[in-house]
Amino acid sequence: MPLQIDDTPALLTPAQTLTGWRREFCIELLGDGQARVFLRAVETASMKATELQRAVLFHRVGAGFGDLAGCVAAVREPLEALARSAVRQTPSRDNLFAAVTYDRAAWDRAAARIDDWQRRPHPVPTR
Repeated sequence: MPLQIDDTPALLTPAQTLTGWRREFCIELLGDGQARVFLRAVETASMKATELQRAVLFHRVGAGFGDLAGCVAAVREPLEALARSAVRQTPSRDNLFAAVTYDRAAWDRAAARIDDWQRRPHPVPTR
């Protein structure tokens, strides 16, 4: 299975939400077509260069985001393309920051679909 889904919830309290905490949809590119998808709660925005050193890409999601498996199912195609394109590398003098190269267009497609999935209409419960 190319995508390993870590569905450990990234819980935020109402107080954390009001004080700037946020959730991030993350994909750790493991190489060999493998990736780990997870959700995390962070107090401050993550830094792209720092996360690339760990081969982690992230995308901010809304405070109400909670269905990681449903989102991954909707975004599976670009996430799998991203995982297939990833190549782990040893940092060198020419590339000190990124531990991985990847298809940026695949990541952009995945991020756009994550946003679309979050904005989809939600069914209204009937009483």
